[in-house]
Order: sequence, then structure tokens, then C-alpha cells
Amino acid sequence: MQKFDILIKNGRVVDGTSNPGYLSDIGISGDKIKYIGRVKEAEAKEIIDARGLIVAPGFIDMHGHSDGGIYEDSSIFNMIEQGITTEISGMCGFSVAPVSETYFEQLRRYAGVGESDSNLIEKWKKMSSFKHYLDSLEDLPLGPNVAFYVGHGTIRIAVMGFEDRKPTADELNKMKDLVEDAMESGALGLTTGLIYPPGVYADKKEIIELCKVVAKYGGSYASHIRNESHSVVEAVKEAIDIGRHSGVPVIISHHKIAGKANWGLSTETLALIEDANREGIDVALDQYPYKAGSTGLKATIPPKYHIGGTEALLKRLKDPATRLQIKKDIMQDDRTWENLAYSCGLDNIMVFCDIPDVNGKTVADYASLTEKEGLDALIDLLIETKADAGAVYFMMDEIDIERIMQNPYTMIGTDGGVVDKKSGNHPRAVGTFPKVLGQYVRERKVLRLEDAIRKMTSLPAQKAGLKAKGLIKEGFDADLVIFNPETIIDRATYQEPTLKNEGLNYVIVNGKVAVKDNKYIGVGSGKVIRL
Repeated sequence: MQKFDILIKNGRVVDGTSNPGYLSDIGISGDKIKYIGRVKEAEAKEIIDARGLIVAPGFIDMHGHSDGGIYEDSSIFNMIEQGITTEISGMCGFSVAPVSETYFEQLRRYAGVGESDSNLIEKWKKMSSFKHYLDSLEDLPLGPNVAFYVGHGTIRIAVMGFEDRKPTADELNKMKDLVEDAMESGALGLTTGLIYPPGVYADKKEIIELCKVVAKYGGSYASHIRNESHSVVEAVKEAIDIGRHSGVPVIISHHKIAGKANWGLSTETLALIEDANREGIDVALDQYPYKAGSTGLKATIPPKYHIGGTEALLKRLKDPATRLQIKKDIMQDDRTWENLAYSCGLDNIMVFCDIPDVNGKTVADYASLTEKEGLDALIDLLIETKADAGAVYFMMDEIDIERIMQNPYTMIGTDGGVVDKKSGNHPRAVGTFPKVLGQYVRERKVLRLEDAIRKMTSLPAQKAGLKAKGLIKEGFDADLVIFNPETIIDRATYQEPTLKNEGLNYVIVNGKVAVKDNKYIGVGSGKVIRL
């Protein structure tokens, strides 16, 4: 008689390969999948009847942002309650480490972390190595598994702050040393945020040199590319070029076509990605299934005004002459930077912040309420919130979203992090994976179920180098999701971004039940993964 810790019976197994599902039982012992097949007689501490349900590998969030929030709530409940058993963070050029005390205050303000938690800040200041950061997570009761890239922006700040210039040879070598240290400590690779200072100040050559270090360790390069609107085609070409000249696999983060004037350009960007792969350059992408993106409100201000960090930006915003020039710059169709205010329009930028009368309103609404000109309202909001306000930017078209989603190189990622149980911000941090399965698979039939599961499991495992994850296979990690294909759906909206999903029966992380009936009940069985 076979013995298991958990026996899942009668489920339809969709194993992550894109092959058709099949009826089977699954036996779990410890943190591994021990047996797949029909079980006639067995003993198990827990038996789960999955009749009528899908059993899939645990979902892998290819693009998370729980880097700092993990200290506030290590369950990361909003991720695991959508079926995510592994979250990959360190994206868009930001990671918690490495830190230099010289530029720490600039990094803290860049990350939008307040001074209230002095104990955490004192610990953060000392994280001079990436290993220090990963080690600090080992004792936390983690909901999902977590893995991390190292952020180019964080590394550049540690070496040269918010300087708009090329690094000296010595500075570049210091950055390469920090990348090498991160890779030796277990980082999956390097990320950039090329619309954000200080990443925006880096040229292609700098990034190629850093990526050569990543390639030596078998890592990958994930990029929030330099432009996602009017120059998106050129930005995709730059990302491919970095892969071509460094030898590193490339992942284009949250690929989108922003701004109505640019809708349809996904035909060109996806063709570039397919051509690159035919050439032998490994290029993939991730995506969230929403028409709106989200980032800090300060991203609406041209990069040159961010030189020196957030405090320097605020001084410039308060100076009447500089303020006037900033407004003029925003209104120019200047293609040298990602002008979100210009491409979206102020009526499509919804603010979230600690000011009750402003939270959830668009910049245009706030301007009307305060009887201010639109850009004055925007700048005043930045000053009032000390440039810490966030925003949701409505800028994508459904046709591009579907076209990108159907591409065989596309993975699913939330672009979200730990959310406050009451407020939240963008629904993607709660509903991304159920939204794909409920709306794009079941209701709209944009994807086959088997293909959607592959985009959530084996494809990100392959691209991130997670060797024992992403498939239902004997000997693989016991990370599993059990859901009802007829009822799974997201409920979170932009107005109520923390509403719970439906149809998620179980989530198992490393052989332990972490979610039951859509609710986190775990014991913190997640692990820190190092490449």
C-alpha cells in the first residue's frame, strides 16, 4: 500500500506542457510530487477530492514587486490567493540591495519608503550585499516561494547616485562587481527600469557590459524598456540588441502598447521578438491582462528634473521658473522620454495616495475640484504627497492585449506587490491569474486552457532557471493549484482593488496546503530560491 502526506484524487491534470489534460491522482510526500497515476489503495494524512477540478502546477509570477513589502506581510496573501506559488521580484531596475550608505537616502526616497519604521531602515542601510538581503528573508514565514533579480537602478544608485552621465571606468567596474556578487549570491539576473531615474540615464553600452556578467552565470535580463508608447518599436530593438551583444536571454517586462496613437504597434514588436528568436537570441516577454498600468505619479516629470533624487525633484517643482519649464516640457511631443501625461491625458491618470479627497480621482478631476489648470494640479499633488503618490494610467487597447497574450513567448506576470488588505491600488496585484483563466480562457476563448497554464508555469520556470518547478512531474516540487475551470474569476476592480477571487479551491506550496476555498490558511511553507 502506498503512503502519502497528501493524495489528490480524480483531478484533471493540466501539467504545464500545453498537452491536453488527463484524469489522474497525485501523491505528495514531503515537499515533492512522489506519484502520478491511478491509486487503488493508499494511506494519506490528507485526501483532496479534485473531481471536476483542474490540477495545475503552481503559478509562477514572472513579474512581482514584493521586494520590500515582504517584511510587512510575508504571507503575500494577495499573490498566493490567486494561485501564485512562486513570485519573482527585483523588477524594473529596483531591488532592496545592494545598498551604499553614501546614497542610501536617495534610494529610500526613490523607493517611496517613509521614515516611520526606523528599525527596518537601520537594517536596510546595512544591506551592502545582495546575499545579506536574501539571508534576511530566510527566517520569515513566507506564503509563496520567492526569487529575485538584482536591480540595475539600485546598483547605479549605490555607485553613483542619481547622476545623469556615463559611469567612469572605475564606476562601471564597481557596478560589474556588484552584479557579480548578486549572481554569486543567487540572483536570477539583472533588471532595468529604463523610464525611471537613474536607469534612464544609462546607455545601451553600460547595460551590455553588466549583462555580460549575468550571462557568465547563466542568468537572464528583464527590462522595463525605454519606451512603451511612441518609441516602443525602437525600445524593443534596444532590448534585443542587449541580448545580441551580451549573450544573455532577454525578457521584456509587462509588454504593452501605450497611448491611443500607438495602438496596433504590437504587430511590429511581436514580429521583432519572433525574428530575434529565429536568429538565436532568446527573447521572451511577460504581460498583465489590464488596460491600465500603474507606477508612481512622479514618473510624469521629465528625467532631467530627477537628477539628484526625490528631494532635488521637489525643490525644482517648488521653484516657479523651473515649474513653468516642466509644464512646457510635458506638453511637448518629445520622444526622448516616456511622457505618460502626454500619451495618456490627465483624465486617464487616476491617483492613489493618503489624501482622502484625492485618492481614486483622476488628475483632471482633482484639477476641476480645485479649479486649477491641469498640470498645476499634477505638480501640486506631487508636492503635497512629497512625490510619493501612485497612479493608475489607462493607456492600452484590448486588441493589443489579446495579440500579445496569444504570442507563444508571452508569460503572465502581475507587476504587483504586497497590498494593504483595505486599500490596495491596482487590481492586477490581486486578480491577474484568475482574470486570465476566467475571462480570456473560459469566457472569451483567447487562449486554450493548456496554453494559458504553460504561460503561468513551465515557460516562466524555464526562462527564470527554476529547474524543479513549473511542471506536474514526479520528483518536482509539490507546488500545485486546484481550481474550478467553470467558476474561477477575478473580482477586483480599480475602485475596489482588493476584492477576492473566486473558484480557487486549493493552493499547495512545498507540500503544504496554503490556500483553501480562496483563503490563505498557510503555515509559511514558502522558500527563498537562489539560482
